[in-house]
Amino acid sequence: MRRTLLVLCVIFGILLVLVALSAYAKQRQNKNVMARFAMLLAKEDVTVAEVTKYIDENIAAVSKENATKLVFELERLHQTALAQWQRRYDDMELQEKIAGVYRSGWTRADINRLEDASLKSLLLATLDNGFKIETAEGSFFPVIDYGYYQKYQSAVTADCVAYLEIMRLESERMPAKDAALMIGWEEILARAERQEQFIKAYSSSPYLPAVQLLLQKYVSFALFGTNNTPLFSYETKRIRPEAQQVFQEFTWAEENGTLAQLIKEYLAVLAKNNYCLTGEVDRFRKQAIAAF
Repeated sequence: MRRTLLVLCVIFGILLVLVALSAYAKQRQNKNVMARFAMLLAKEDVTVAEVTKYIDENIAAVSKENATKLVFELERLHQTALAQWQRRYDDMELQEKIAGVYRSGWTRADINRLEDASLKSLLLATLDNGFKIETAEGSFFPVIDYGYYQKYQSAVTADCVAYLEIMRLESERMPAKDAALMIGWEEILARAERQEQFIKAYSSSPYLPAVQLLLQKYVSFALFGTNNTPLFSYETKRIRPEAQQVFQEFTWAEENGTLAQLIKEYLAVLAKNNYCLTGEVDRFRKQAIAAF
């Protein structure tokens, strides 16, 4: 009996040592991955493709918190690189070449079938660096493709998952283009509500400022519309009937934040003014945007 107990104690002790060694090894691995990542980011002219390759190879070896840091820094690099990539597209000859072959929803397979080798190389490099080609007002330009980040969702923290999903929606279906709304009024309110839910749920997230800025844009869409899709008719000054219906019928979760209360107050002012753009309505919406 005593011998059995001794053996069990030895086995238990060995297991504790193994667990401790495993934890120590994982901790060192985390530190090494993050240290090498910092060195990679410090490289001059490091590309999104290079950083993505490193993350793909190492993200499984780090904690969710560190994985989120990797993805956060990748997005920052992505945003910085965007301006450089857009400048590459600011070329009349290139624009004419793209116009001759462009199709909405281009895939890699479509691009690979292009005969112009230099154009094909540039377009494929654009995709490899996490961008996609959009068009507006007759011009073509790269934008960040947030579908590029979907492969990381199982490795990162909940706030990062929620943020990437918000941005994926923006990337896959832009809310506005050529000064016109590309989504309906109900979708505008639904996205805004989702953004406010994020702000409430993840108040300490590093993604908070980005979502707050996005929400301000959507509040502006809701109260004003856009130049080519105004909330109020330029001729009659009356609210668009479809927008009025959506505003009145949308189911709000008021406990999620201030947006529901704002729309409720806006509707009251609109009703008082027969749903027309008056001085009172205009003052309300401008003050609301400034204070939101």
